[in-house]
Amino acid sequence: MLNTNDIKAIVFDFDETLYYSPNALTYYIKFIKQTILDLSNYTEQQALNIMDEYGFTKKGENRVSFGKNCHKFGIPTEKWNNYKLTHFFEVDYANCTIVNNSLLKQLSKKVKLFIITNEYIENVKYKADKLGIDLSVFTKIYSPNKLTNLSVSKTDYYKSINTEFNINFNQMFAIGDRYQVDIKPLIELGGYGKQIENTQQIEDIIKNNFL
Repeated sequence: MLNTNDIKAIVFDFDETLYYSPNALTYYIKFIKQTILDLSNYTEQQALNIMDEYGFTKKGENRVSFGKNCHKFGIPTEKWNNYKLTHFFEVDYANCTIVNNSLLKQLSKKVKLFIITNEYIENVKYKADKLGIDLSVFTKIYSPNKLTNLSVSKTDYYKSINTEFNINFNQMFAIGDRYQVDIKPLIELGGYGKQIENTQQIEDIIKNNFL
């Protein structure tokens, strides 16, 4: 049973966790469709049909990773990796809600805060700046960068927190919008976590359990 007083690290996903966009799916579908048109010979209607067939138009937990499935469009992984260096999934910045910065700052005085994301660090900083998310409260951001262009599994990132900061897995708590991607890897290591759907739920978790 979780005793929140034992938690020494809270780990956040970034996209659709530290900010929430009510029309993120619309923007995501538009981005993936344009990617397919740029990198393949599919027509717009053909792209939309196969996107729907394979689950690229679904929300949340059912959202399909394009990087793991780009071959279904005849797009080599290397071609996609090169493309995403200069193209990324933007959001409707004006209509996003963001995490409560003051609450995070207060929380950071009690436990260490981390971000683990598969988004490039350059894009994380860009989005955070446009959205007004204060990244200074986080002890470390685990994220790939455009120089190496290498993604690391979230399991390995959790292991990095364990070794770099001497924090046991059962002292970590993960928060993210997708259970399988963000939460399950830590739970399998012996930690804890909570799936959320919007930034208000993060505020509730923090107030009700950690402050």
